Amino acid sequence: MTSRRSGTKSTSINWGAVAACALRLTGWFAVNVLAAAGVLAVILFAIGDFSLPVTMAQLANLADRYVAANAIRRDQFDSQVIIGFFAILLTVAFFRRGGFARAFEDTSENRDSTHA
Repeated sequence: MTSRRSGTKSTSINWGAVAACALRLTGWFAVNVLAAAGVLAVILFAIGDFSLPVTMAQLANLADRYVAANAIRRDQFDSQVIIGFFAILLTVAFFRRGGFARAFEDTSENRDSTHA
C-alpha cells in the first residue's frame, strides 16, 4: 500500500479539455497559415498589376529564371521566400493573438455558471 500525504488532493487530467484546446490551437494555426498564404498571393497579384494574365506572365518569367539559375542562387531565393513567408505568418499570428489566448479558456466553467 502507498501512503498518501494529508492535505494533498489527487488531480486527474481532463482529456476532453486537452483535446478541445488542441483542436482550437490547430484551427488557429491553420487559419494563420492560410491567411499568410493569402497575403503572399495578394503580393504576387500586386506584382502583376492586379491583372491575372500579367500575374501569370510574371510567374512564368520567375519560373524560367528559377530553372535557369544555379543551385546557390536557387537556395538563396528559397531561403528569402521562406523567411518572407514566416515573417508574414508571425505578423498574422500577432494580430490574431487574442484567439490564441482564448484557446486555453475552459468553456465548461462558463457554461455551468450561466445555468446556475
